[in-house]
Amino acid sequence: MSDTSNDLNLISIDLVVNNKDSRYLESFKPSNNDFSLFFEIIPEEETRSTLIQIDNFGNRIDLIPKKFNIISSIIEYGGNSITIINEPKSNKDEEFLILFSECETQELYLFHPYKVNDEPKKLIFKNKNTTNSTNSNKLRFSSGSVNKENEKVIMVCEDHTNEKEVLHYLVEINLKTNEIEIIEKGHDFYAYPTLYNGKDKSSSSSSSSSSSSSSSSSLLAYIYWNFPNMPWDNSNVCIKDLKTNEIINISNGYEESVLNPIWNEFDDCLYFISDLNGYWTIHKYDLKSKKRSQVISSELIDFKEIGEPMWYFGRSYYGFITPSKLIAALADYGLVIFNIETNQVEQIIRNQFSHVKSIVASPSLSTALFIGGSSTVMFSPIKLNYNSDSKKCEFKQLLNVKGGESITDSMISKPIEIEFNTSSKSDNLIEKAFAYYYPPTFKKDSSTTTTPPPPLLVKSHGGPTDRAYSVLNYEYQYWTSRGFAILDVNYRGSSGFGKRYRKLLNGNWGLYDNADLVNAALHMVKMGLADKDKMFIDGGSAGGFATLCSLTFYDIFKGGCSYYGVADLETLFKETHKFESRYQDTLITEMKLDGPNGEWKRIYKDRSPINHLDLLKSPIALFHGLEDHVVPYNQSVLMYDHLKSKGIPSILELFPGEGHGFLSKDNIIKCLEYEYIFFCKLLNQLPIGIKYNNNNTILS
Repeated sequence: MSDTSNDLNLISIDLVVNNKDSRYLESFKPSNNDFSLFFEIIPEEETRSTLIQIDNFGNRIDLIPKKFNIISSIIEYGGNSITIINEPKSNKDEEFLILFSECETQELYLFHPYKVNDEPKKLIFKNKNTTNSTNSNKLRFSSGSVNKENEKVIMVCEDHTNEKEVLHYLVEINLKTNEIEIIEKGHDFYAYPTLYNGKDKSSSSSSSSSSSSSSSSSLLAYIYWNFPNMPWDNSNVCIKDLKTNEIINISNGYEESVLNPIWNEFDDCLYFISDLNGYWTIHKYDLKSKKRSQVISSELIDFKEIGEPMWYFGRSYYGFITPSKLIAALADYGLVIFNIETNQVEQIIRNQFSHVKSIVASPSLSTALFIGGSSTVMFSPIKLNYNSDSKKCEFKQLLNVKGGESITDSMISKPIEIEFNTSSKSDNLIEKAFAYYYPPTFKKDSSTTTTPPPPLLVKSHGGPTDRAYSVLNYEYQYWTSRGFAILDVNYRGSSGFGKRYRKLLNGNWGLYDNADLVNAALHMVKMGLADKDKMFIDGGSAGGFATLCSLTFYDIFKGGCSYYGVADLETLFKETHKFESRYQDTLITEMKLDGPNGEWKRIYKDRSPINHLDLLKSPIALFHGLEDHVVPYNQSVLMYDHLKSKGIPSILELFPGEGHGFLSKDNIIKCLEYEYIFFCKLLNQLPIGIKYNNNNTILS
């Protein structure tokens, strides 16, 4: 079938795949105003990841040789796979030096991107009085912090020497000798090692042997947490003096989730994000007074959160744009500039960008770089220049949409915020939940004044502590341009609404989430914005689990699609990786049930869709990667086998080389078009705007 996208004002599959919001994941602290550095995933190059230089005119240069793919697989989700050792003073600075993780082997390489004929050099480790492996392909690294005094870098290390007992610790790597040494261990997980490279003015006023009397480069801040917690449940921020080994646990005794520590050399304080007072916002620890305090009150920023669950290592959500002013990302609300001297909000910036997923700043340049978007601008690299005199911000989008020249405003469906009442079968508690509704832009007959309610596709995000946000997503526009409405639901347990809302799902995973998805859909029917006989649902990972639960335990959806979703809870937690191996302790049993054969087994069985297929009537499409170490692909295979044995129409596609989340351009295309064709067949209507897939092969 030919692609009719241009004739019908449809959003094409090529526009979707060339502008995936996962392309730009991280930005790097600006060192000059002539160009910026970003970490990019390139679907056109078989999911290769690289370091991109972008100048102020949108010209981009791939700085890494094509044969290298830069990805850290730490905690399987990765993050912070590039460490800048020497910052570039110009785009010809041959001293510019980076350290990166190579995808296939996870080994570390040193590389001078601007040095002619330079090739990445692999680090061959030498042990230095440690017990960790020097077999570098058994180690995974992330989040490097550079000690500029002695050419050493401190990193998080994940040791897979014994796959049955994966270890985490902080290591120091000597870049001259390749010696590697453990400097902190004993906790289950570490993140955000951050050396203080400023001038510690507090040392002259302190006569004790505390951290404040040590040279600045010996002070290391970091985050740690232990089982059974996830980092967003309970984690700790510490400062370690690397000379005396003294540790200050700033979180001592507090039940809080912390992340993103940043030193401010201008006031000798460690800043960090904490949800101690109910919402993630910025706090600080003063080296001189040895006291912590909240910096930005949640009331001042309309109770919008700064920070997100730590699914990826090293993300930054704020920075210093001047020595006395912070710029921070507010969850689905824009940016805030805050004066730490007056303790006042200078401005909240909402019009340009509704959501920013990572931001870094340079106080010396009064510049910030971030990955931001809005309802009309997809996630993309943005540069912000701040004028401290006029207090004005100048924004520049560094890259434009690929192939978006023909897109008009009328072709874009803009989200409408929805708030609805919800409850689950397990209790009678009435709670508020939230969603974004995207109306369809395509109408079959434009001559009629009355339009019947459209088919509805309910979106279930992953995590389950992730969230839906109101940023332009061309995958959603693909559906709305073909006549479907989209409902993107922030069910109970989603982040961005405070600690209480995030923790509502604890003990209730598989109950509240799918109940909220169902109630959200029914609410749209009641409002006349969805056809009750034409409702579908899809989701990935935890969203796939909620999708399968909603299809199994409720009878309102005509069909669904699960991307690498969970079908059997007991099997999942026997086979999943270390990072999530105790996640069920809070999500399902809320740490109240003990014993290998206790009550938890009954709960797992009761909430697993695979055990209740007698209730399932709706067709399902299942997509899974064969290299998925988070949710093993046999979860989808088992579900498919049961569906076929019952004669329920279904499809299963397994993808070699894909892990937990698809990156290949061809696979992204195949999944989206297969899902669309699958739903069209269930509606007994012809799909439109299909370019690559033969629709006769689906449910034939």
